[in-house]
Amino acid sequence: MLTPRKYFRALSIVLFCAFLSYTGKQSPAPISGSPAPGGEPRMEITLAIWDADQALAGDEVLDTLEEKFNIDIIPINITWDDYEQKIKMWAASGTLPDLFVGDFRNSLYYPKWIQQGLIHEIPQDLSAYPHLKEYLSAPFAEEAKFHGSLYCIPRKSYPSQAWTSIDRMICYRWDLARKAGVTKEPETWREFQAMIQKIIEADPEGMGIRGLTSAHKNLLNGVFMPYACPIALDSGSVFRWVEAADGTYQPAYFCEDLLPGFHLAREFYESGVIDPEIIMTTNASANEGFLKGENAAIAISGGFGNKYLTIGRYWEEYHEGTYMEDVKALGLMPDKDGKKAYSVYGYAWSESYINGAAEEEKVDKILQVYDYLLTEEGAFFTTYGPKGELYDVRDGKVALKDREKDVGSQYPSTSALSQLVRWLPSEYDSRFPPYWPLAYNQVDKERAEEAGQIEIPKDCQECSKVMMELGIGFSIHAEEDFLAIMAGSRPVEEMWEEIVRQYEQEGLQDVIRKVNEALGDSKEGAHCVFGKEAWQSK
Repeated sequence: MLTPRKYFRALSIVLFCAFLSYTGKQSPAPISGSPAPGGEPRMEITLAIWDADQALAGDEVLDTLEEKFNIDIIPINITWDDYEQKIKMWAASGTLPDLFVGDFRNSLYYPKWIQQGLIHEIPQDLSAYPHLKEYLSAPFAEEAKFHGSLYCIPRKSYPSQAWTSIDRMICYRWDLARKAGVTKEPETWREFQAMIQKIIEADPEGMGIRGLTSAHKNLLNGVFMPYACPIALDSGSVFRWVEAADGTYQPAYFCEDLLPGFHLAREFYESGVIDPEIIMTTNASANEGFLKGENAAIAISGGFGNKYLTIGRYWEEYHEGTYMEDVKALGLMPDKDGKKAYSVYGYAWSESYINGAAEEEKVDKILQVYDYLLTEEGAFFTTYGPKGELYDVRDGKVALKDREKDVGSQYPSTSALSQLVRWLPSEYDSRFPPYWPLAYNQVDKERAEEAGQIEIPKDCQECSKVMMELGIGFSIHAEEDFLAIMAGSRPVEEMWEEIVRQYEQEGLQDVIRKVNEALGDSKEGAHCVFGKEAWQSK
């Protein structure tokens, strides 16, 4: 009998295999370089980044960068729906690209790939790359080190903990809510539930509208579990630890009472507040469903403005009002104790990696490119194109000449090159104006300011580092567990207890013991007490 977690893992594998059988297995193939006129042969660098085929087809920005460094960047395509599976498959088959991006630092794959020599160590001496050296002196880089060495380049996403509150959020159709008779924006989960149910019942546009969809189904854990605990969200082999009542450190995932969060999700799913079809959603189908009015809300990542390019700018083709008029971001919701909470993540959600088999000459070239991307000239050029065309630089800041002009359409490579080192600095860095109207950024700014007033639970960051360096093969599958319980038919408590027993069988208590011993505490890891108080409809 498949357990809930194994069922969803098996389903994911089946769906991905079906995808591969339809599209054909893609893996990087070596391509020989051609000599540059009158000089050394151009070095070819294969790069796997989201929608690489389209982004790196060739434009003035890409061509200029390639000429500057005498390189040819060969695109290896990945998408938001398949990048994890493809990169893991390439790693297993020894066909990783020279350079690739992804969020693997907090998983077992990071130490595994390091030990297998699949990813290249970032040199300790970065004096030849001063801008990269300064960038990697930040705490988010220190946290990514393995036994004192760095094997990735974290892509900075947020400047502070409060800004991580925009990493998971819900956008909803406020225009339809008003038409359905709702007069007040929801301030609690109960009010949100009632609003979505009214929209579905009224169906103001006659679209047979459904409830909440999601740009990726795994976002739901981060959206709803802060109701139970904001620091028990992490999946993979690096997760947050807290001090238990007996003085030992234990994973927050097992020490905190998560049942209210599971009950919340189950009720929303069963009542249609969460779209029953959400398990099969993709990034593209979710965006399209919300844009065309098939869904009343959408869970997103990366901030309110992050959906402008895929939804916001097309809104008026389908609706009478503007996106800013019709759509609202759900505010920070109270948790089970009535205190506002938000999803707590790291400052860099993903990383760039260099293939461990890359020759030193190629590693040097890649680091030169990264150093350039961190200069003012390089950052502005690879984000906005040639200076003086779409923008000017005033007092060290980009001043766009026409915010309506789409940089990405004119220079598609900017969507890839601007994200190799940092992730959307326009959210928080005033030097980088966003592609979208400034009003979008204001929504995120206000959310971050509110989050800054919230005290988050303390955790032991040293525990995560110790566990990684001990090479302990133990992972938490929080996102899979969440979806299994949300869409399950058996009682929530029963399913959660079964999942916990499975973790116990996988060596949870041994992991707790080893980590505490490494920290100088020889106590046996004690079992945590799991809460039984369910989130019930009233």
